[in-house]
Amino acid sequence: MLNIRLAIRFIFNLKKSSYSSYASWLTIIGLSIGVTALMLTTSIIGGFKEVVSDKLSRIEGQGRLKHFLNRPVLLDHDLLKPIFNNSNYKIKPYIRGACMIRKGKNLDGVIIEGISHYPNLTNSKDSNFIENNQIVLGESLASSLGAKIGDRIFLQSYSKSDLSLLSSKIYSFEVYNIFYSGLQEYDKNIAYIGIKKAQSVFGFDVNEFTGLIIENNQNSSIKVPYPFYYETWKERHALLFEWMLVQQWPAYIMFGLITFVGLINLFAAITMIIIEKNGSITILLSQGMNITSLRRVFMLQGGIIGILGALIGGVISFILISIQLKFSLFKIPSEIYFMDQVPFSFEIGKYLIILILVSIFSIIASWLSTRSFKNLNPAQALRYE
Repeated sequence: MLNIRLAIRFIFNLKKSSYSSYASWLTIIGLSIGVTALMLTTSIIGGFKEVVSDKLSRIEGQGRLKHFLNRPVLLDHDLLKPIFNNSNYKIKPYIRGACMIRKGKNLDGVIIEGISHYPNLTNSKDSNFIENNQIVLGESLASSLGAKIGDRIFLQSYSKSDLSLLSSKIYSFEVYNIFYSGLQEYDKNIAYIGIKKAQSVFGFDVNEFTGLIIENNQNSSIKVPYPFYYETWKERHALLFEWMLVQQWPAYIMFGLITFVGLINLFAAITMIIIEKNGSITILLSQGMNITSLRRVFMLQGGIIGILGALIGGVISFILISIQLKFSLFKIPSEIYFMDQVPFSFEIGKYLIILILVSIFSIIASWLSTRSFKNLNPAQALRYE
């Protein structure tokens, strides 16, 4: 208890107008800034990954089964019976193909996906069901076409029997809804229509589909026989997640250096406090306190400073994250970052790791500062007090 009381006294009860009276608080401020920067970096990286993963999983589904040669998948295929008979799988067939889309004089290319229930990307409660002559457009695609809900647009597609765009049929659709995912790859290039209508547009028979969207309740791997293959949304976008993994380490290192500078400041502050309080230290030694106990006092001081800096940094970062989540103050271009605002995800586990590491390194920095005690001569130091 004596060691703790002395450590707290050295931090909070030092003489005014001396260096040591400000050193501890300046060190705490420096560490809190470093921890704040590191926590915000960790939260942004985690939030970015979380937002992208959530959007891709909602759009793509857990995984998709397709034919190796891009041939239509037949629902009554013998090799697929074990999959349809498995109660752990939720299966939804889909149709996918390229079309020309037009509204007035505006023309663009688009990927049409025919499904019975499209991804939950809008706020409308009844927007997950598509009728035969309805279409759901991405926000960027609707903007480039000048289309809004209720407008009439036209699709022109190659079917299996068409040889040119001139011989293909033109289909009329009503814009039923407009979705926004924040992913330009989808918002500008994807449109959803009913699955039966998609079969008609692309010339598929009633029992033919581009593939199957399979949701696995047990999250286990799905094995499918040749000539079919199963690809999860993570596997399809593996390069994106590899890029995210590569990018996060330079960010951790760069902002971690700010915390490292705070630890260097702690080392310097403890060293200067020891020099300034040399007389008080020698008095304690002359009264019977051993060097080991004295070292513990300054190590405790460093640990307390580290904990306070980490706690203050955590509170600041939590406040900033809460403000961003509520008011979305920090905007970013969605064409580059797959979202229109800076994402945050505060993870208490990562914060506790940072708190523990900062405290441990603070104690180590304080211990390094006390190595000069072995050269301390109490009689020589007290001569000048």
